[in-house]
Amino acid sequence: MKFSCTQENLSRGLQTIMRAIPTKSSLPILSNVLISTEKGRLKLSATNLETAIVTHINASIDEEGSTTVPARLLRDFVTNLPAGNIKATETDEILTISSKSTKSKLNGSSANDFPALPDFPKKLDSLKLDPTTFDEIMGLVSFASGMDTSRPIFTGVYINFSKNKLTVACTDGFRLSEKTLSIKSNLDDFTVVIPTKTLVEVAKIFATSIEPIEFVLNKDENLALFKSEDTMIATRILDGEYPDYKRIIPSESMVKVEFISEEFAEAVRLTSVFAQLGNNTIKVRFDPEGSIKVTSLSEETGQHESNLKAGVDGELIEIAFNAKYLLDFLQNVKSEKVNFSTNGNVAPCMFLPEGYKDFVHIIMPMQI
Repeated sequence: MKFSCTQENLSRGLQTIMRAIPTKSSLPILSNVLISTEKGRLKLSATNLETAIVTHINASIDEEGSTTVPARLLRDFVTNLPAGNIKATETDEILTISSKSTKSKLNGSSANDFPALPDFPKKLDSLKLDPTTFDEIMGLVSFASGMDTSRPIFTGVYINFSKNKLTVACTDGFRLSEKTLSIKSNLDDFTVVIPTKTLVEVAKIFATSIEPIEFVLNKDENLALFKSEDTMIATRILDGEYPDYKRIIPSESMVKVEFISEEFAEAVRLTSVFAQLGNNTIKVRFDPEGSIKVTSLSEETGQHESNLKAGVDGELIEIAFNAKYLLDFLQNVKSEKVNFSTNGNVAPCMFLPEGYKDFVHIIMPMQI
């Protein structure tokens, strides 16, 4: 194999596929990037057996071929090369890279040892997503996803397409984010759960794409595939049934509150300092006289109280929250005001930020 390309293109391509390189693996080949030629371009591929990323870069191909080399070594080396053209030649699994003033040899492994990677199914209908919109959606829901691998279904993003409406949701069992939007497609209705980590990477990689993201389900191989411009990402679909989260979204509320986001966030941040050595619990008192009191009491650290004005409709109520859950919501959802409602101090609490259409966030209170 023999090719030449710019340092900028190769560096950008390697940065893209690095997101699929595992930190640790019992299979050494997974630490490598597969470099191959395809239709006059250079193809870079990586996989951790859960997610695969394939990207193409412009290159001058003098001789077809393929090989694998350590991805991090190649990435770090190419990143530190000066801008300009580089030439690469592969002979007997050794990749020689030459630039204007350098020459390096990287020991590689046979491309035959690399796991087989899926192709993007051209014959299947795809759902087309706007990259900017998809990035915004993931920012609204992904922080509510679970991290507990003993409950894998909670580590995924619930995606439902029905009657030209796309619903995207995440929950860890203690909080929930759901966003819906209208989208036209000839696809049949479907429901799928995809690993949150993968979809966060999909959003990042395609955030600046000009072309839409094509989203395809290959149920025969239990795969979800995403493609835009020069890059394709494939990931496994999570098995299991997603919890029926709709039942905890209240349809009526006995207490309704409107508060200024930044004022409430500041109160929670200050109060949470005193709660960090405990179980991170703070108390929020909603007073129909028009105020919110945020307090924390800790035998180890002391106590704190913050007060702010708010519009409160309903009875006096005090609710215990995990401060981290409140801050995660307030930091990820940028809104001047938030409408809050609940049916009691142990009932699900609903947050509706102004300016966010068809979005809801739920936090379950702490029981103390």
